[in-house]
This record gives sequence, C-alpha cells and structure tokens, in this order.
Amino acid sequence: MTPSIIHTKYHMQFQKNQAKAQTSAFWLRSGVWTLAFALFMMLIYPTFDLDFHLSNLFFDAQQQRFTLRGHPILNVWLHTGIKWVMVCVALVSLALAISAHWLVKLKPYQSALFWVFIGMVLSTSAVAILKHDSMHACPWDLTIYGGDLPFFDLFKNPPASTKSGGCFPAGHPSGGFALMAFYFAFRQYRARFAGAMLWLGILMGLAMGLVQIIRGAHFLSHVLWSGWVVWLTLLLLYGLWTPKIKSRHKA
Repeated sequence: MTPSIIHTKYHMQFQKNQAKAQTSAFWLRSGVWTLAFALFMMLIYPTFDLDFHLSNLFFDAQQQRFTLRGHPILNVWLHTGIKWVMVCVALVSLALAISAHWLVKLKPYQSALFWVFIGMVLSTSAVAILKHDSMHACPWDLTIYGGDLPFFDLFKNPPASTKSGGCFPAGHPSGGFALMAFYFAFRQYRARFAGAMLWLGILMGLAMGLVQIIRGAHFLSHVLWSGWVVWLTLLLLYGLWTPKIKSRHKA
C-alpha cells in the first residue's frame, strides 16, 4: 500500500471521526439548551410576573380593554398579513423542491427544501394542536382584563367548570419561529446561511409575538413557549430525518 493511499485513508477516517464528534456536540448542546429553557420557563420565569407587567402596558384600566386590539396596522398587516407571508415561505419552499426535478441548480437542495416545508408545517401544527386543547385563556378574555374567564398558572389544574380558553401556546408567532427550519435543513452545508435563518426565525417569532401582546391576544410566556415547541418539533424531526445536500455544493 503506497504512502498516498495510506494518507488518503487516514484523512478520510479523520474526517469521519471529526464529523461524529461535531454531531455528538450538536445533540448535547441542543439537548442541554432545550431542557434548560423549559426548566427556566417552569421554575424561574413565573417569579418575575413579566406576563402581567408587559401586558399592563397596553391595557386601559378605565376603558377595561386593550386599546390597540383592533388597530388596522396590527390586526391586518402585522397579524393576518405576516401570517400569510410565512405560509408563502413554506409553499415557495415546496414549489422549489418540486421544481428541482427539472432545474439542475436546485437539484442538490431538493431534500433540504422539502425538509423546510415539512418542518414548518409540523412545527406550527404542533403549536396549533396544543393551543386548541388548552384551557388557558387569552389576556383579553380574562376577568382581570375585562373578560369573563379566570386566570390560573400554567401546568396547574383550572378552576372547576372553567371554559376552554384555547390560547396557549401562541399560534401566530409559531409561523415566525418556524423559519428556524432553514437552520436545521442547511446547518451542515451552509453554516452562515443556517445561522442567519436561526436568528431570523427567533426574531420574527418574537416580533410576531409582540404584536399579539400589544393587542392583548397573548402573554409573553405564551410566545416563548410557542418558540420552544417549534424548536423541539424541528429538533425531533431532524433526529428522524437529516436532509442531504450534494457535497459538490458545500460551502
């Protein structure tokens, strides 16, 4: 066996070992942060009363209502409008994935684009299912904000005969958080793009959540838990199916 062959085999083995180490580090890091965030939200976050402090800023105690609830910019453009933008992002990803059958330049990214579409659909659907079955009410439906439903802490049993509130976690921000699907789909092959999309997804989700907080539709905790559910869903999907991009297109 020639020295060049030995060197090549050694180099290939080194790359495999390095890839395994990076994968292990990714899962360890992701698992720790996912668990840590959940524990923070359950044990520490409630002690600050940030939900009420923030929502109170947009509530008129004299009129007993959230004054910006029906504001056209918030309601039409920043609520309904951006929601459809996120839907379009998912549908465009699907269209590009299908088009990759005929477009040579897109072919290497077909799996990743399909992954983005499925990831966005599954993660937002997970939030929607939890929200639909939730007993927690939106702020504007609570008695303390002029509504007729009681407030009770998360993960605690509701008072007897309480009507379903259907407001936890926040559904609207999940569309923005779902942009994190691009991070998982491209992280191994387009690190900078994936990192940018991770932060864009986080910021977009928080921004869409702020709109709902201002309108009285959600508490901050509803928004943060929505991001966690989206992240966890995408992480689990990534563990089951890792999208592949052809090596000749690696950065």
